[in-house]
Amino acid sequence: MNTVSKSYDIVVIGAGPGGLPAAIVAARRGAKVLLVEKNGYLGGNLAIGLPLLGYLDKNGIQVTAGFAQELVDTLMDRNACYGHSRCPMHNSVTLYNHEEFKLVAFEKCLETGVEILLNTEVIDADVENGSIRKLTLFGKGYRIEVEAKVFIDATGDGDVGYLAGAHYEKGQKDTGVMQPPTLMFTLGNVNLEKFHEFISKDPEQMILGDTMEVPRDYNPDHIKSTPNHVFVGLRKLFSQLKAKGELPVDRDTFIYINSLIPGEVNVNSTRHLNVDGSNVFDITRAEIEGHFQIPKLTETLRKYVPGFENCYITRIFPTLGVRETRRFAGIKQLTEDKIVVGDIPEDTVALGSYIIDIHDGGGAGTIIKRLEKAYGIPYGCLVSKDIDNLMFSGRCISMDAVVLSSARVMPTCMAIGEAAGVGAAVAVNKGVKPAEVDASDVVKILKENGAILNY
Repeated sequence: MNTVSKSYDIVVIGAGPGGLPAAIVAARRGAKVLLVEKNGYLGGNLAIGLPLLGYLDKNGIQVTAGFAQELVDTLMDRNACYGHSRCPMHNSVTLYNHEEFKLVAFEKCLETGVEILLNTEVIDADVENGSIRKLTLFGKGYRIEVEAKVFIDATGDGDVGYLAGAHYEKGQKDTGVMQPPTLMFTLGNVNLEKFHEFISKDPEQMILGDTMEVPRDYNPDHIKSTPNHVFVGLRKLFSQLKAKGELPVDRDTFIYINSLIPGEVNVNSTRHLNVDGSNVFDITRAEIEGHFQIPKLTETLRKYVPGFENCYITRIFPTLGVRETRRFAGIKQLTEDKIVVGDIPEDTVALGSYIIDIHDGGGAGTIIKRLEKAYGIPYGCLVSKDIDNLMFSGRCISMDAVVLSSARVMPTCMAIGEAAGVGAAVAVNKGVKPAEVDASDVVKILKENGAILNY
């Protein structure tokens, strides 16, 4: 086996919504940065057909900017993004071309001097006296040992924290069940005009369950009003099909994300129950289940849904979309009681405002609760309580399961990632541990970069 040893200021593991901004903004502040990604492309869930939800709050006020807005602006300059549109259900929807995004991601990393390592995963953490001395990476027969002053775990599942022995929690408070993953896919040759006519004639198809707090103006008129939309509905039809034993998925609604390509939609409707996305055996089962659910669901849509009669599968995305796994202990923790009142403390480094959105990992339903205003994510939620040179970014930061259901959306994760990158760079430049960084220094830099931290 080939063994290589390297040294950096900052090593970011995971190039998804939490890792990509962290690496880029840290490099912009002069740090020598390595960005490690298990896939052969950058972006993680940013590249699997999902929309960007929650740049705006319930009232249409923008709460996420900074690097996350820079990304949208770059895509809009290339006619590869619709920009932000208000949505009664999701606060806002921002659709974009995922293939163009991959190019932008590479360009921004290379422009700032980020060193990229693809097709590589972390396999071991060497911890000494409460610090990570080095991480061992593996890819294509290479064993790569990397040292750094600060490590940022942006794996989503907290793989670095887990290997380093940091404390974590998983699952909903009362049940321990985690939200189910979904395997996204794309359908072509969809007649959306015909589908919109169908839901207009039968608006009950957009009436959702009692556990889903959805405004009345999330209706067929809204869906028809803008191409920048996400459809959630068909509960009436799905209930009828389930009663007849003809529903091939364990869920009560159908979700599609409109595409910038006419006649194409991205579908977010497979469901895999009792899956732990941090367990390789579970995610293998879910990946296989997804590939078998997709053609069955497609055939059901062809048979029963106007506008989908002639649709066909054009793409099955290469990565399972995981909603929830480990949440790690930080020097602070963000809890449900803080977000429901819109608490924004002085050490806030990112805002969140997306709905509380909990998919049932053991059944077909979904819980949706609306937040009246934005909440603040404190710097300490990004700093490991157990490992003094480890930071977290994205959905594995220090928060409870209810907060995760809101903060897991990609714009919020990008805002968290930008804060993690700035915090790590400040720690490196000052020669201190991340926990010793004055949060006000991070806040000041983020504001200079255009981040929104209060409103």
